[in-house]
Amino acid sequence: MVNALLDKWFHPNRAKQQELQDRIKELQELSNLALEIGNRQIYKNLQVESNELLMKYLTYAFFDGLRFLAPHLFILAIISTKISSIHLPVSIPALGDKLSIVFPYIVVAVLANYLYKKYKRKRDCLPV
Repeated sequence: MVNALLDKWFHPNRAKQQELQDRIKELQELSNLALEIGNRQIYKNLQVESNELLMKYLTYAFFDGLRFLAPHLFILAIISTKISSIHLPVSIPALGDKLSIVFPYIVVAVLANYLYKKYKRKRDCLPV
């Protein structure tokens, strides 16, 4: 239930993206056939349509990516109002003894995402 809601929030255009992917594959196959028979005009027209659909697909993917990043930016903004940096016991050559909170947040977020995907993969493989 929660996964479905999160998936709908983070990927609202997933069905449209899948339709576009299928149509692009179909157009590529038709383009290959047109190329094999030597009809350059049909090939060119199919490539133009395929490129237009690809741009539409990339637009959907871009906005889905923004929806994924927005909560992280919000959380990072809230955390950085309370903790701006971490003082290290040693000085790192390029960074000094202060480390911005952004770096640990990115490491924790990537690690949490990896562990979540690993857990989800294991859960999906378990027999019912």
